[in-house]
Amino acid sequence: MSVRADSGPSRPWRGVGADERQARRREQLIEAGFTLMGTDGAASVTMRGVCREAKLTERYFYESFRNREELLVAVLESVARQARAVLEAALGEAPEDAADLTHRAVAAFTGFVTADPRRGRVLFVESLAAPELTSRGAELVEEFTATIAQALRAPSLAGETADDRDVELNAQAVFGALAYLFQAWLAGRVPIGQDRFIEHVVQVIEQLAKASSRR
Repeated sequence: MSVRADSGPSRPWRGVGADERQARRREQLIEAGFTLMGTDGAASVTMRGVCREAKLTERYFYESFRNREELLVAVLESVARQARAVLEAALGEAPEDAADLTHRAVAAFTGFVTADPRRGRVLFVESLAAPELTSRGAELVEEFTATIAQALRAPSLAGETADDRDVELNAQAVFGALAYLFQAWLAGRVPIGQDRFIEHVVQVIEQLAKASSRR
């Protein structure tokens, strides 16, 4: 007598426990949502479409997500988590010199979003356009700006007289500028090569990092 994958909540199947099977199915659904959202936009994502893409029955959707909005948020969180990890790794490995540090971080992040065009669309288009992502998107912006602020605190970038408020404001400015620069460049509205784009972004960051209203 064979044992089916759904024969019990705690019974292993082919050596894989129930919790791990559920986690795998959840990842399949997120990956399917990422494919649809990153290709055709958040508006194209439906529960049935995601299940077809994931090759899972519809009941497994509700095993992991209460509704479509939860899936969209999970997709955004997944891509943002990967992007932030790339950025933090680059900042951690980069030398203290401001120009080298900034260039390393920008090049790593640019490489991440260009390696898979779906990533850029999720991060810079759908996160701003999809109403379902507005709230979580705002929270993720705060997380990214915190990472940016940490880098901007270096005296070689911010200068010797910058205070915490300068750094906070400049981090917000850098995030906003970069979000729209990447959006335009990835969409092909700014027809320049990757090397020049990276160099321009580096210069934007370096200029914004020096802004100060402290008196």
